[in-house]
Amino acid sequence: MMRRGVGPRRLATGVAAGLGTLWAVGAAGCGGEGQRTLSIATGNTNGLYYPLGGGLASIWSRHLDGVNMKAETTAGSVTNLIQVAKGESEVGFTQADAFAAALAGTGRFPEPMPLVSIGKLYPNVVHLVTTRSTGIESVRNLRGRRVSVGPPGSGNAVTAWNVLEAMGIGESDFTVRQLNYAQMSNGLKDGTLDAGFIAGGVGMPAVVEIGVSRDMVLVPFSEEEIATIVRLEPAYSGFRVPPGVYPGVDEPVLTPTLWNLLVVSRTMEEGLAYDLTRTMLERREALENIAGVASFITPPSARDVGDFPLHPGARRYFDEVLGPAAR
Repeated sequence: MMRRGVGPRRLATGVAAGLGTLWAVGAAGCGGEGQRTLSIATGNTNGLYYPLGGGLASIWSRHLDGVNMKAETTAGSVTNLIQVAKGESEVGFTQADAFAAALAGTGRFPEPMPLVSIGKLYPNVVHLVTTRSTGIESVRNLRGRRVSVGPPGSGNAVTAWNVLEAMGIGESDFTVRQLNYAQMSNGLKDGTLDAGFIAGGVGMPAVVEIGVSRDMVLVPFSEEEIATIVRLEPAYSGFRVPPGVYPGVDEPVLTPTLWNLLVVSRTMEEGLAYDLTRTMLERREALENIAGVASFITPPSARDVGDFPLHPGARRYFDEVLGPAAR
């Protein structure tokens, strides 16, 4: 069951507070002869993948002998999956819907990608953000408006289109903008954009920033709309954003959600996958100092990847600490 109650101050300020200390410590542990330089593909600097990826890189670099892990900024899930599949990155963050498409070879992926997970992370909330002046009160009000779905190559765009298509809204129904979080925020501020999708953990800094600077509305979904999305896209579920997490959001807001995972190549050595998984879980409190959503990363939750393939090295770690899972 998904855990709630991650405090808004911790979510909003923990990213900034944790980065300096943890990344500095990680840098001190890097370098030296015999080091193997690896990389983790994250996302843009306004999301949570980037700071959490930096934290993981620091943990792995400090606590795994011979490993120097570097965090890379990217466009997001789609780019990350492709880079890991091509061997350009060893580890990558992804949303569940993009991962499913990569394994099936559908959507943005011309063929099935040889990828597996080393653990489930935290839920991504689909934030449909607008300002009060637009009068947008539901996802169906997006017809005829200027809407950002996220940058090309991002999991954000995959999620936005999944939600829109489930609601019967197509590309011809609105003016499509493909903006990153900073561009979307600026567009909402200066009135050149009516709404935008931001898929990320509860307390996303980009959403907080919009709430601070504008009369923000987090557009709610109805129970019927969530049921339709779940029926068409089983990776999704409903989630109520608690009041107080974002400025101006004073009541719970129902919205779609899906989980994030860490992925690696199917051919990664079992020992390395084991060590990456073990160290991430053993040092997870350090990640909570960066972002409160890291509190979701526990051994039982991380092992619960559903129908997604789990790397044998990760499975060995989970079996050791939790006991063998039912096959």
